[in-house]
Parts: sequence; structure tokens; C-alpha cells
Amino acid sequence: MLAIERHREILAVLSKEGSVRVTELSERFAVTEETIRRDLGKLEAQGRIVRSHGGALMSEPEETLRPFAWREVANEPEKAAIVRAAVQRIEEGDSILLDASTTAWHMAKRLNDIPMAVITNSLQIPIALSNRGEIDVHVLGGRLGKKSLSFIGPTAEAQLQQYHVDRLFLSCKGADLDRGISDVTEAQAHLRRIMLDCADKKYLLVDHSKFGQRSLAQICKLTAFDEIITDSGTDSAIIDRLCEMGIKTTVVPVDEEN
Repeated sequence: MLAIERHREILAVLSKEGSVRVTELSERFAVTEETIRRDLGKLEAQGRIVRSHGGALMSEPEETLRPFAWREVANEPEKAAIVRAAVQRIEEGDSILLDASTTAWHMAKRLNDIPMAVITNSLQIPIALSNRGEIDVHVLGGRLGKKSLSFIGPTAEAQLQQYHVDRLFLSCKGADLDRGISDVTEAQAHLRRIMLDCADKKYLLVDHSKFGQRSLAQICKLTAFDEIITDSGTDSAIIDRLCEMGIKTTVVPVDEEN
């Protein structure tokens, strides 16, 4: 099979399955893993895929993801209330993992300057923490998502797998009671799945506007979290359903004055 034909087949597999591993492609096409890695490198250079640790993901356009500057002010009072509650979960000496959501960025700005380690794939969070002398900041590298202002891809994934943290604070694009949480791209969702594997305690920070929303790439079920923190604008029927599912849910009042 010619390389161009193999590339076409790889794209077909990714279009159908969303992600694939190097070992699977090597067996499928009866070529070496090194050959597959070269194929994936060429397809990534063309912007058609995103290489992942041990495989590849279908590249998705970021036009469905609003720029960070827009998202940082959306539902700001609700996010402020949520992160005030989230900060109270942190103890001195903790290691915490923050995703690149604007909610996590708001949380970083409110962290007390006490001994702790913060790991993140966000470009903005390290800046927010640059004047905190007691906080040890670790930044994952990788490919920069220009709208999300976050590092994604195989480098970030490989680095993330070297960490184990006490607490993960994560947000999402959509939170559906049946489907779970989701994000706009498979690359972002894949990194968040790895984050979940790294943490002892997992907290979902999600304002009322995210419930009932479904985005492209599923991350996990809501039951994967130890606690969900949301604002008082969330429908009471949703809160009741979460409690029926056995998920600890904290509802915080919103102060319009922050």
C-alpha cells in the first residue's frame, strides 16, 4: 500500500472512531510502528490530526470554542461563587491539578498563598500565580491551543502522566445528566480524562448554564466526581437528580457584587 493510500485509510479510521493507537495502525497495515509515526507526523503537519501519547486524534476546528477573553467574563458572578467554595477544599501542603477552563483561572486568582503545588496546562494560570511565593507552579508543555490558551497534545499528556495529585478541579463545556460532561474537541477531552486518573479527589466546577448542554467529545460520567459545585441558578430538579445518583452536590449562592 502506498503511503498516500495509508494516510487516507488512517483518516477514515479517525473519522469513524475519533482516536487510534500506533500499535493498532501498525497491525492493521502490516508496517512498523516507526512507519506509522512518520505517517502521523505528516498528517499532523497538514493540520488534519493531532498526535496523542501513543496514538492520534482527529483534528477538530476550534471555531466552536469561544476565545478565552470572551469566556473569562461569561457568568462571572456564578464562577466567582463556585471558586470561593472550591478554594475551601484545599489544605496546606496539597498538590492540586487545575484544567485550562476560565473557572479554574478564576480559582487560581483566589488561591491563598500557602504551601501547595499547582499543576496546570493553562497558559493564564501560571501568570495569575506568579506573585504567590508559597505556591509551587508546574506547567505542562505541548501544542498551544490559541483560543483555549492551553497546552494539549502528546507532550502535555506524557508530562501529565508523571504526576499524582491530591485534588483535581475541572470544568467543562457541557454537563448532561445521562451522557456526562463533554468538551468541544477530542484533544481537550482526552487530556481531561488523563487528569481524572491522576487525582485522589475530583471536583467538578460547573455553573448552571452548562447543565443540559452536550458538546462534541465526551469526557466521563458525572459519577466520576467526588463532588460537584454549582451555583444557585441551577434548576432544583437537576440538583435532586444528582442527589438521587449519589453524587455529593454543593449549591452556592451568587453574589452579583463578587
